[in-house]
Amino acid sequence: MKEQKREIIRNAAARLFAEKGFENTTTRDIARAADISNASLYYYFDSKEELLYQILDKEMSSGLDMIMEIEKSDISLKEKLSRILQMHTSSAVDYNKMKLLVIDQNSISHKNKEALKEKQRDYVGKLIKILDELKKNREIVDIDTTVLAFAFFGMVSWAYRWYNPNGKIKPAELSEIFHQIFTKGIYSEG
Repeated sequence: MKEQKREIIRNAAARLFAEKGFENTTTRDIARAADISNASLYYYFDSKEELLYQILDKEMSSGLDMIMEIEKSDISLKEKLSRILQMHTSSAVDYNKMKLLVIDQNSISHKNKEALKEKQRDYVGKLIKILDELKKNREIVDIDTTVLAFAFFGMVSWAYRWYNPNGKIKPAELSEIFHQIFTKGIYSEG
């Protein structure tokens, strides 16, 4: 029950932080959005900064768990790459959480920021490892895999700024478009 309430608070805070910014969101705003008293908020979280850190950490940990599961699977390297691209695209179109990951990390303590950076390095490293294996097997062109990884993350992670989940392109289709651009380019065969 306590964890369910914490999740409700995290979701309300993520939405408010994305809408108003971390600095402009008060604990009263969060408590009101989560339908609890302001004092009760401190029963679940030590501070607003700790709440932001937990939102970011949970998102990073979830993504890292998923990428590790893909990495350990018995599917082909190309399928692993495809699933990572799909998974990251699905995360990237969650406006609230992606905006926090991209922008609001500067609002947390140095210690917590370093913990998140370590998870980000692991996440990126796992994608680079798959790209290195694909390159070694001559299944992709001979391009620096670190550049490839960051090009992909840059392309997809920016989607939260312009993507409209109620628009004509649905998340699965957006994932396919990014996959096409990243793995095959935009030129037609011919």
